[in-house]
Amino acid sequence: MGFFMFIKALLALCGIIFSFQVMASGSVLINGKEIKNREQLQAIFAKQLNFPSFAGKNLDSLYDVLSSDYSGDSVIKIKHVNLLKAKLGTDYIDAMIQAIMDAAEDNPRIILVLE
Repeated sequence: MGFFMFIKALLALCGIIFSFQVMASGSVLINGKEIKNREQLQAIFAKQLNFPSFAGKNLDSLYDVLSSDYSGDSVIKIKHVNLLKAKLGTDYIDAMIQAIMDAAEDNPRIILVLE
């Protein structure tokens, strides 16, 4: 019985270490207080996640890169979502969040955190 408890604890520890690696390997913080327009928002995604130069500056491209072409682990944290909606439009921000969530379904290395 002790051996199995050891294996279970070891697997739990590996999971915790993996979680920290995912959080550290690639992340982007979108702060709704600092974003002024859609172009700035797309530029932050492109720069902080090292998108390829051929990637477009729209939500379709965001989904495409996150779901298939992008090879890194990423935590995408969006703070002050309501401010973003007020500045950039509710429909646009809802579509952006949905694009990231859809990409995360196709690519388990993408983690979305909303605050």
